[in-house]
Amino acid sequence: MAQAPATRLMLITPELDEVEAFEPMLRAALAAGDVAAVVIRLAPADERSRLARAKTLVQAAQDAGAAALLSGEGVEDIVGRSGADGLQAEAGEGFGEVIGRFKPEKIVGAVAQGARDDAMSAGEAGADYVLFGDPARDEPFAATLERVEWWAPIFEVPCVGFARALDDVAALAAADAEFAALGDAVWRHEEGPAAAVASAEAMLSLSRQPAP
Repeated sequence: MAQAPATRLMLITPELDEVEAFEPMLRAALAAGDVAAVVIRLAPADERSRLARAKTLVQAAQDAGAAALLSGEGVEDIVGRSGADGLQAEAGEGFGEVIGRFKPEKIVGAVAQGARDDAMSAGEAGADYVLFGDPARDEPFAATLERVEWWAPIFEVPCVGFARALDDVAALAAADAEFAALGDAVWRHEEGPAAAVASAEAMLSLSRQPAP
């Protein structure tokens, strides 16, 4: 039987209305482990402000070799000008239009919080990944893990599980999620973002070791 690909980390930022203080935190986190992608969540603002904030964090992510994806109201209009690698959008009605607009030039991820049909429809439409769990919603990790365990063995489209705590990363790796996404567990870690990412990376390294 083929071995499942190793789970990698994804970082999801808070919803940001300024980035000056956050940029060094992001760079420190990215330097501490193998981060595949960063989802940059932008708070509502005028287009010029959102574009400037996006450019700053896109550059930080790409400098570290991570894909930079935008998320938030109206980001579709600044993806190209920001230099981002793509965006993350809600699955469901309208997702097909996002796919049509940005694929194949950009990465398009789907946030699947509704019925399982929404996740499957997003995958069929061409989503590059499906995210279960969301930092913007207070959803128990058990529900996220249940969706990952349902999706991973059946579907070819990669899945991302949102880890509300660092220890959740190990459970997502055991469930064969392609990516484990971290938000406040990194940004609010008492020892700082770099320590949090290093700890999560250590958990993933252990999960990659063959059983004795």
